[in-house]
Amino acid sequence: MNPRHNQLLEIIKNKKFVTVSALSKMLFTSESTIRRDLIRLEESGLIQRTRGGAIYLEATQLEWPLTFKRQANTEKKQTIADLAIDFIKDRQTVFLDSSSTCMMLAKRLAEKKNLTLLTNGIMTSSILSETTDADVYCACGKVYSRRSSISGTDTCDYISHFSADAAFVSCRGVAADMAVTDFSAGASMVKRTYRKYARKLILLVDSTKFGQIFFHRTFDFPEVDTVISDRAFPADISGKFAACGTEMIFPGL
Repeated sequence: MNPRHNQLLEIIKNKKFVTVSALSKMLFTSESTIRRDLIRLEESGLIQRTRGGAIYLEATQLEWPLTFKRQANTEKKQTIADLAIDFIKDRQTVFLDSSSTCMMLAKRLAEKKNLTLLTNGIMTSSILSETTDADVYCACGKVYSRRSSISGTDTCDYISHFSADAAFVSCRGVAADMAVTDFSAGASMVKRTYRKYARKLILLVDSTKFGQIFFHRTFDFPEVDTVISDRAFPADISGKFAACGTEMIFPGL
């Protein structure tokens, strides 16, 4: 997305509904250009166009395209990746999900030697193959549009043929009353399969996801061995993790 697209999205997000005419005046841009921009945002799954304008889709109504996720909260994700890299040792076998946070971690793995890696992320596997000397496996299954992600029953069956020292996964939300949740059934199912065949589950969750709840429950608190974030967890969430003996990692510890 270009800067104008970001401005448009922010305006629509704040106002919930806005007309093409109003957007044109606010951004000093022709209505025809605004309409083309709205088509682009709708194709990316970020808004819904209506007669004469557009409405914002709430987070729980959509799955963000990976291109958007990669640009969002990059400093938070980099902080998480910088902390997570210490949990990977030379010669380990590691699962990585298709999240943008795990993609950030993948860029750090050139620092490690003799790794064996399995991911269901298409772009993640490409990064790993180009930047590391690791043995890289990419799971098979259905490729989801705009997400660079592979999931489904075939994917889970493929994963079941392997084992790992650790699985690194992200999520869409973590809340005290509903634990770890995701938008899609496919993503949730793949992450649970990673959990089943890994000795340790390490959850990477940036602070924008605190208190967020989505439809599919992926993990309960006791299933998470270590959770890493860019800042301290709210008291209600940290209390749940602490009660289960989950290791919590964030800057300043």
